[in-house]
Amino acid sequence: MTVYTNIADIFSAPVVALHSSASCSIQWKHLAGELNGRFSLSAPDLPGYGLSEMAIDPAMTGTAAIAAPVIEHIAEFGQPVHLVGHSYGAAIAVKVALMRPDLVKSLTVYEPAAFHFLKEGDDQDKALFGEIEGVRNAVSEAVANRTANRGMDTFIDFWNGNGTWAGLPEKSREKLSALAPSILTDFACGLSETWTLEDIGRLNIPTLVLMGLESPEVAQHVAVKVAGAIPNARLAMLPGLGHMAPVFEPEWVDPRICEHIVGSERQVANCNWPQRSAA
Repeated sequence: MTVYTNIADIFSAPVVALHSSASCSIQWKHLAGELNGRFSLSAPDLPGYGLSEMAIDPAMTGTAAIAAPVIEHIAEFGQPVHLVGHSYGAAIAVKVALMRPDLVKSLTVYEPAAFHFLKEGDDQDKALFGEIEGVRNAVSEAVANRTANRGMDTFIDFWNGNGTWAGLPEKSREKLSALAPSILTDFACGLSETWTLEDIGRLNIPTLVLMGLESPEVAQHVAVKVAGAIPNARLAMLPGLGHMAPVFEPEWVDPRICEHIVGSERQVANCNWPQRSAA
């Protein structure tokens, strides 16, 4: 877990940020700098990544197995937090909000990897779900054949663009290939989730959903669906950015995250201009 401390306003709620699959808490270093002096940020490593000490309860199903230790982490603050998530971390953030809305002061998610509800949708939903299943199957088959790199090339290129895997240094490919089992666990938890759009429609939390206009169609599609389902959620469509922008182009994403957090922390009060008499 990475904890970024600063001389933040003691009256400000802390920020908890959840990373994407195949990443770790370090991805939020830039966001910590953006928040410095105003908010403290805690970025736990999700199970299977970084230096995570979080244990998955095998009795739990769906993303609850990942959300539960995150909830324990948040509860230690003794107050609601501003919850931020990217991709799979964003899907976990949504689950945390559903399980313990009392612990979430605001919610900011960049393209939540919450694909399960597409299974029961229309023809477009089902076709997009098939794409994600195809990526999962490629990783699963490669792991089973002990050739993880052959599945990770599909995974990395799907989210980053064709040719990304081939352009990576050998050490980076080895490191990512070692994460394939963790990525399969993420898929297993995410695709077995059961919440519906109607369920998140009962959330009463200030929410910002971010999406890149260069992201895969399925990521954009889910972001729009989630934003449309949560009451009064705002959807920010960011031109020129892709799914991994929070990692590789945080300077374009983090200011939007900060704006939402600050606005949720100190909402502008309604006021009336004083009446002035003519001179």
